[in-house]
Amino acid sequence: MRIVIITSWATDVISGSGTAVFFNAFLAGLRERGYAIEVIAPNFDTSDYIETTLKRFQFNTELRTDARLREADVVIGFDYDGYGLDPASRPPMIASAHAIFGDLCRWEREPIRTMVYAQAFFDRLNMQQADLVTAGSQYAKDKIVSLYGVPAEKVMVIPHGMITPSWLPLVEAEPRQANDHPIVLAVGKLYPRKRVDVLLRAIPLLIEEFPNLEVRIVGNGLEWGALHALADELKVNAHVTWLSHIADDAAFAREWRQADVFCHPSSQESFGYVYLEAMTLGKPIVAARASAAPEVVGEAGLLVEPEDPAAFAEGIRLLLRDEALRAEYGQRGRARAPQFTVARMIDGYEAAIQRVLSATTESIH
Repeated sequence: MRIVIITSWATDVISGSGTAVFFNAFLAGLRERGYAIEVIAPNFDTSDYIETTLKRFQFNTELRTDARLREADVVIGFDYDGYGLDPASRPPMIASAHAIFGDLCRWEREPIRTMVYAQAFFDRLNMQQADLVTAGSQYAKDKIVSLYGVPAEKVMVIPHGMITPSWLPLVEAEPRQANDHPIVLAVGKLYPRKRVDVLLRAIPLLIEEFPNLEVRIVGNGLEWGALHALADELKVNAHVTWLSHIADDAAFAREWRQADVFCHPSSQESFGYVYLEAMTLGKPIVAARASAAPEVVGEAGLLVEPEDPAAFAEGIRLLLRDEALRAEYGQRGRARAPQFTVARMIDGYEAAIQRVLSATTESIH
């Protein structure tokens, strides 16, 4: 069987974030099962979001002339990639949902918001036209159904799996050194929906009890300047270490090793690989009780009211006070993480592929 995968978003993890993590696990998993895979991925430079979006639209307008599609038994397009293909002449197609742009619009500001709205239009079109839509969580499925008007029976939930990233084994390759002050770690792209501002607003509520508290933030993105300005306004910069992106595996592993608590205040995740990373490492988690977090984290972390700095402060406070509680949540995470394997994800996609092929065969006959 020949499968063509289409993605105009970046496939390297540094630029492409969670969608790229999925892409690499997905590609490796399919190839391991013996499928012949053709990837159509232009890998545009993503440093300018508006320019990248326009390039992605142009890519899709020209996609129908790509000869590789004629050889495919099944096409799998990420998000809106493939919207310009004619359903009457293209191979059976699965739309693999990740960003769900219709759900992102509420978080963005101009001029990015206009680009997100435009992508949401084509996201809806692609998922309405696709033979089947896959999503990494029930939350993502519910949003696709409610925002895009896609019938629920047309959307399959297939939880993601993750290839072990190169840095992760390094976390426990060296002994952890005792911290002389509490450390809270946050990791992720600095996008509005990630709500790092909520974590910053929680700091003043914590430093009376933990005057030496340090919040270490790994990541860069659109909110870099705004978040620095907020930290200045809150007068918490003495408690924040801005690490931007860390390219060195050993240095990144060290951040995870030394963290006492991992905090991810994001209010919108269609899956959330960073939860899976934290659970795999046995790190106690404080996260928003929102989007896909309850499905991925479950009882393996403290889930608190989203958008509420006081709730995040209380969750962090409870864990920093109690080493045994931190260990308990860490053990829960280690026990839960193995549920999310690449093998199970590929099992789900094999079922999805068979479903669209069977439906095509039935329609022919």
